[in-house]
Amino acid sequence: MNEKPLSKMTQDEIKNAVKEKYGKVAKEPCANFNFPVGKAFALKVGYPKDILDKLPPSMYESFTGANNPQPFINLKKGEVVLDLGCGAGLDVYFYAQAVGGKGKVYGLDISEDMVNKAKRNLGAAGIKNVEIKCGHSDNLGFQDNFFDVVASNGIYNLSPDKEVVMRDVFRVLKPGGRTVFCEIVLKEKLPEGVKKNIDDWFRCIGGALPEGEFFALMQKAGFKNIEIISKVRNARTGHPLAICANVRAYKP
Repeated sequence: MNEKPLSKMTQDEIKNAVKEKYGKVAKEPCANFNFPVGKAFALKVGYPKDILDKLPPSMYESFTGANNPQPFINLKKGEVVLDLGCGAGLDVYFYAQAVGGKGKVYGLDISEDMVNKAKRNLGAAGIKNVEIKCGHSDNLGFQDNFFDVVASNGIYNLSPDKEVVMRDVFRVLKPGGRTVFCEIVLKEKLPEGVKKNIDDWFRCIGGALPEGEFFALMQKAGFKNIEIISKVRNARTGHPLAICANVRAYKP
């Protein structure tokens, strides 16, 4: 266990810890984690049981999202989508179905183990209109104005430099494009001493921002019509100050 105080860790150390932790989730999904993983949590946040029951277990066993974005993603046929922090490919699977054969979904994840698992899962499911890459959320590696939609499911609280991530998401969106995501935010700033080490990062409070600060960063990045679709609490929001915000915003 990394006992180094969170306040003393560099951004690169945090990103490497995230990569290592989620690599373990990919390889050992039944291991003991201090956050929810797998099908039971996916069902609790509303992923459809009838579809999950038909998918290979490897598609959902490493699921670690913040919530379920499917009810409000509102994808159209032919759209080009980026799933930022795609994990083992569960959301990518649903997005690929929604945009159809003329659309395309790209998945990006920091963990090579997750990327390889997602590629295997989507291949086994016969999904052709996808491309999965390994990369960091603060350096997306796509050209400007490329995507109709950038989706994510709980990656901002794991990212040390959220402003850089938001700027890059804004950059790769087409004018008129939208970002739609689920994210852990805080009702108010955490008391001193709560964020001690990297374990607090993984339980979604170490890197989460107060709600007002988070949306101020979105505005600073250039996003307009920022809409908080809903706020919920679930097994990912264990701390009393944590909530999951479901959000949509647009690039002018």
